[in-house]
Amino acid sequence: MKIIFVRHGLTDANINWRYSKEDTVLAKEGLYILDKTKKLLDPYRIDKVYTSNLIRSQETAKILGYDDYVIDSRINEMNFGDFRGRGIDEVRESEKEFFKREKNDYFSMKYPNGESRKDVIRRTSNFLDEMSKADEETILCISHGIAIRSTLFWILSDLNNWSNFWIDNGSLTIYKIENGKKLIESVNKI
Repeated sequence: MKIIFVRHGLTDANINWRYSKEDTVLAKEGLYILDKTKKLLDPYRIDKVYTSNLIRSQETAKILGYDDYVIDSRINEMNFGDFRGRGIDEVRESEKEFFKREKNDYFSMKYPNGESRKDVIRRTSNFLDEMSKADEETILCISHGIAIRSTLFWILSDLNNWSNFWIDNGSLTIYKIENGKKLIESVNKI
């Protein structure tokens, strides 16, 4: 079995360096990225498609040609709480105390009225545990940067590796589950 994660297409929030909101949509000028994603998905026969409940992932699924998908909030992006919709540089400047505290507790620190990275790792791992027992041969999941990075720690145990990974818009991260073993086949394939 394979579980393929695709990060949604480029958004205005990505381009303008802002924390995304629930209603963030794809940017027209970034749709070309998904043409490459379609080609990367060509070799796979997809049995079932899942998206987060955020609009940009559902738009991505449709552009990739998948109109029949299941929405699952466990593969949503990290909830940045009160920072949603705000500029990343502006937040880093105005919320210096939060980011100082975060340095000391990077994975457990919750964003104000939001989540921690450990919260995201837990919910994406719960999703993957369930999917790894499914009857489908290949599952496609349209998700988000931090959520997909979090899925790596369904397999990896050393959180010190967190900063070694980046997930680009439209990229593929692929897991292979075989004979009870969970394997990382590729990360950020573009």
